[in-house]
Amino acid sequence: MRLVFVSLFLVFSTFGVRAQELLVDVRVNLEQLPAEARVRLTNFRQTVIDYMNRHRWTNNPEFETDEDRIQCQIEFTFLSANVNVAPAQYSAQMFIGASRPIYRSLRASSLLRTLDANVNFFYDERQSVLIHNELVFTPLGSLLDYYAYLILAFDADTFDKQGGTQLFTKAFNIRQLAQSQASGNFARGWRADDGGGDNRAQMIQEYLDPRFLPFRDEFYNYHYNGLDEFHKDSDKARRRIADSLKKIAEIDARFPRSLVIKRFFEAKAIEIGEIFKNASPELKQEVYAILRRVDPSRSNVYEPYFTGTGGEASSGRK
Repeated sequence: MRLVFVSLFLVFSTFGVRAQELLVDVRVNLEQLPAEARVRLTNFRQTVIDYMNRHRWTNNPEFETDEDRIQCQIEFTFLSANVNVAPAQYSAQMFIGASRPIYRSLRASSLLRTLDANVNFFYDERQSVLIHNELVFTPLGSLLDYYAYLILAFDADTFDKQGGTQLFTKAFNIRQLAQSQASGNFARGWRADDGGGDNRAQMIQEYLDPRFLPFRDEFYNYHYNGLDEFHKDSDKARRRIADSLKKIAEIDARFPRSLVIKRFFEAKAIEIGEIFKNASPELKQEVYAILRRVDPSRSNVYEPYFTGTGGEASSGRK
């Protein structure tokens, strides 16, 4: 069940609709495209904003106000365009970020920070509204549907153990639809072997894999029994978070190179540093050893927080 939060969410009054689940800000980088392609994408940003923010994705009554909505960021970096076909076709990289507020705090916790490098779709600049239809694959609409449900599932998993299962299943169904209907470049990212196995198809497969249900339980414990309890007892909350990190490391040891754990540390590395910067020396040493084992590629991120050579103070968490 969602809690009542003091949040820093920005309310975009221009939408003029009752609160939906998502509050998405979209950025578009067109620097690599020729002038003609840039002109054709003039309305693209607003079209995506409207699609993500105006649709009611669930029947959950707990998203009642703008303050309840999940704050998200999407950035498209366009790489190429083919304007000689109708509608024009584009390839891009897509950054997706989402966060949820921490109970009785002015701070937010990052749920997802990832880059999808296999984004291909067509876009008709004359169509200002994307039609929502989860029964038919469309390269752009299905991509947005997938990430909308993924974000909602992450959020739900932080408030109830495995609370996002139905939403992960919706994202999985979109993957299945794409695999049966997408072709050519539009199928990229939807196949399990794309990108050396680092893709949206494999990611959603893992989140529903029974082997990773214990990870999702620790995802819940990290947020609900850890971060959300900082206002009561910061030392006890840190201990709970450390225990979750230890269990996540054990899961990683059994199933190495999993995307679910990779995505977790992509989103959480800096946050973990902030959490433990003011911990006891013994706890810092314990957690630092776990991080160097489970997430060695980000040692340069953790080192300032755990060795006392820098990092930002974690005020507002206590």
